[in-house]
Amino acid sequence: MKKEEAKQKTIASLLKIARKHFTDQGYYDASLEEIAEEGNVTRGAVYHHFKNKKGLFLAVLDKVQADVARQIEEEAMNSTDLWEQLILGSVGFVKGANTKESRRILLTDAPVVVGWEAWRKADQENSMGVLQKHLDELKEEGYLKENTETKLMTYAISGALNELALNYSTNKAEAYDQKVYETISQMVGGFRKTSSK
Repeated sequence: MKKEEAKQKTIASLLKIARKHFTDQGYYDASLEEIAEEGNVTRGAVYHHFKNKKGLFLAVLDKVQADVARQIEEEAMNSTDLWEQLILGSVGFVKGANTKESRRILLTDAPVVVGWEAWRKADQENSMGVLQKHLDELKEEGYLKENTETKLMTYAISGALNELALNYSTNKAEAYDQKVYETISQMVGGFRKTSSK
C-alpha cells in the first residue's frame, strides 16, 4: 500500500510541476529533464509514469479540463434557475479557460499538441457533455422552443464559447465580464421559448 501511495504522490507532484512548466514555457519549450529534476526523479521515472512528454501533457490537460469543469459548476450554482445556470456556467467556461494555469495549455497548445480531432473528442467528453445534459434538462422542463435540437444547440454554443474564450480579455474588468454575460445571454436567448418560466 505504501508503494502505491508513493507512486500516486510522485505522479501528483510531477503533474503539478509539469503544469507550471507548460503554462510558463509552452509545450514545445518545456523540458522533461527540468520537470524531472524539479520533481527529484529521473527522466526514466517520468517515462515510466507517462510514456513520453505528450503523455505527460495529456495528463496535465485532463487536470486543466477538470478545473474548468469545476469553475463551470461553481458559477452555475450561483443560481437555482436552470436558464440562469446555463448562462452563468457558460461565463464560467470562458473565465475558467482563461486562468493563467489553463489558457496556454487548453486553448493554445492542446489543439496543436494532441491534434484537432483528439482535442474535439476531449472537449465533447468534458464541457460539451455537461452542456448537452443541461440543455436536455432545459428542453424537458419546457424552456426551449419545441423544434430545438439540443445536440446542434450544444455544438453552436460550444463553438461560440470557444471563440469567446480565445478572445477574452484577461484584464477581467467587471464591466467586461458583464459584457460577456450579456453576449452569452443574447446568444442563447434565441433558443428560449417566449412563454417559458
